[in-house]
Amino acid sequence: MKVLTLLLLLISILCACVLSACKNTLECGTWAFSGDVQGTGTGSAFPISSAFTFNPANCGSKCDITTDCIIQMVAVYNSVDRDYQYPNSGQEERATPNGWSIDQLDGWAYGYYGLNNDGTTFDNVYNPTGSNGNPTTLYDEPSGWGNNTYFYSLDAAVSFDTKSCNNRILGYYFWSWTIDNGGNPSKFIIGNAWKDLDTEFQSAVAGWNTWAPMQGSQNEQVPGQPIDPHAYPFPTLSDL
Repeated sequence: MKVLTLLLLLISILCACVLSACKNTLECGTWAFSGDVQGTGTGSAFPISSAFTFNPANCGSKCDITTDCIIQMVAVYNSVDRDYQYPNSGQEERATPNGWSIDQLDGWAYGYYGLNNDGTTFDNVYNPTGSNGNPTTLYDEPSGWGNNTYFYSLDAAVSFDTKSCNNRILGYYFWSWTIDNGGNPSKFIIGNAWKDLDTEFQSAVAGWNTWAPMQGSQNEQVPGQPIDPHAYPFPTLSDL
């Protein structure tokens, strides 16, 4: 099984490295990514901002989206142990067979990045929302991983709480970083995502939806936010 997952991982990397030979995923807008690695070993970090600006004309759409946001899935792989690693038990429980899982903090009831437990407001520290022509931005700072680590992330911009074109995926972006055997971090593959990652994203969403209703009380410990009885599934999400 470990050999198989490693093979799938290497195929994905090869696909990214020769991206011109791969079919891109849907992009109904433009991405602006920035970030720099810092530190060494388990003190390494990669603070990033990943911003998507929806432009309906990019895909022949006339949607007027008043709120869009980002869902993030991640996979962390150790190249020596040849296994996937997880920051908490929840992400491991909802992971796909290829190690991908929806990235969300413990106690947050929704899988949308930064969506508070009231189900309507977003924490601007994590993901200020966007709209037509205005970017939604995901802020992240993965850290604390050991040597021989590959950290992969896929950001999916989605429409949220709109009268039309609701629950539609607007674009996908892939970014990653590594920590080598000597503890030195570096940027890895960064750019618009390619086909098959969108399928993996749907698998991660399905994993969240199976996992979420079975969880107990969800308390994000933010003043003014409710304590929810459990985590909530995503609605059906499809490309615009």
